[in-house]
Amino acid sequence: KETEVKERSVFDIPIFTEEFLNHSKAREAELRQLRKSNMEFEERNAALQKHVESMRTAVEKLEVDVIQERSRNTVLQQHLETLRQVLTSSFASMPLPGSGETPTVDTIDSYMNRLHSIILANPQDNENFIATVREVVNRLDR
Repeated sequence: KETEVKERSVFDIPIFTEEFLNHSKAREAELRQLRKSNMEFEERNAALQKHVESMRTAVEKLEVDVIQERSRNTVLQQHLETLRQVLTSSFASMPLPGSGETPTVDTIDSYMNRLHSIILANPQDNENFIATVREVVNRLDR
């Protein structure tokens, strides 16, 4: 009802009176402010749309990168498995001094760590063993 009263009072203002002109100026000022606000929102919207498009492009690029990295990881994982198998078969006849441990595909990582520790810890005591390790490694390079 308040809007009806307001509308009625607007229509009840006699044309070209001071009150009408003031009311008209107020509406024009309000309309200018609304247009200005609308233009600002449109500018913000355009800027945000550019950001969104930029983000979409970045996401697409990252998705391509992820696919490439997954592919590389698969290739590297296959290479690692092949390397583990080659090392296991190459060192199968070489039990570690002290423990007598020989490698399996599942234990080759720990075997190689222990082998490295043994070589660094007592190189003088394990000269023959180290020479055999060198021979095995040299055969791997071929």
